[in-house]
Amino acid sequence: MRAANDSFEAIRKEILRAGTVLLAGHTNPDGDAIGACLAFAGALEKSGRRAGVLLEKYAGKYGVIPNSHLLVSPETAEEADLFLSLDCGDLERLGAAKEIFLKTPMRINIDHHESNTGFGLLNYVDAGASSTSEIVYELIHEILPIGTEEAAGLYAGLIYDTGGFRHSSTAPGTMQIAGKLMECGIPFTAIYNEFFDARSFSEAKILGKAIENAELLFGGKVICSTITNAEIAACGGTNKELDAIINYLKGVRGVEVACFFYEKTGTEVKGSFRGNDGYDVCALAQKFGGGGHVKAAGCTIAAPIAKAREMALAEVEKMV
Repeated sequence: MRAANDSFEAIRKEILRAGTVLLAGHTNPDGDAIGACLAFAGALEKSGRRAGVLLEKYAGKYGVIPNSHLLVSPETAEEADLFLSLDCGDLERLGAAKEIFLKTPMRINIDHHESNTGFGLLNYVDAGASSTSEIVYELIHEILPIGTEEAAGLYAGLIYDTGGFRHSSTAPGTMQIAGKLMECGIPFTAIYNEFFDARSFSEAKILGKAIENAELLFGGKVICSTITNAEIAACGGTNKELDAIINYLKGVRGVEVACFFYEKTGTEVKGSFRGNDGYDVCALAQKFGGGGHVKAAGCTIAAPIAKAREMALAEVEKMV
């Protein structure tokens, strides 16, 4: 069982004490991980501290999030007083940043995933929060400067993890924070359009292929699709252009659980799951070493894609 949260007061004390701070999100970072990290780092920089963000290469659409000048590589990262892990459910999900995290004197874990393991020296995990960006705003808005760039990053994280304020994790407080961020003069329409409306031609073709490969299973309660590296390449794209697929599948009427699998390698498959009320897909992902939220989760399965699909669907069948 994860330990109880440390207080904002204790975490803020460590933030204000630090002169050099490193931040990182999870591997294959999404809008919330990127937005939270770059916004937090920007606020630290504006306060006179040195900050660097360790993130894997991410999709071009996230270029709308400011402060990318703060990105560093594991090779160029400075020694830091404090390491902030944001939006990362466990130590392994830090990827190449893990070893640097473990060597840093003060390590803080801030997240909103139900499956978080509490791996920091200090931890704050709120599974009821819409996003890690929402937690970051609550944590820093009284102690660090939030300019237009930082507000844009936090807003990006909010809208990404709420699906444009559609998911049930969206609370009145989420909307109030969004309003405060909009007051900073952010290009909120451009951010929203880039995340939910704009796409490359290859991304559109990949989405079409995933829909073509989709099947309804177990009396129409489950939708499942797979896509291989060869199919992604035939569309002229990369596996950084797959974000929209799982939510599109979940939108099919009558579906209770959506599953999407893609090849990372010939023997390693990424699985993404979405579920309605009463279907805990976080528990499903945890059976394969993954995690996330009750209604949205993922994992990596060490098997060829056909076998990985078979293994996961055997567990899904028990759910439905």
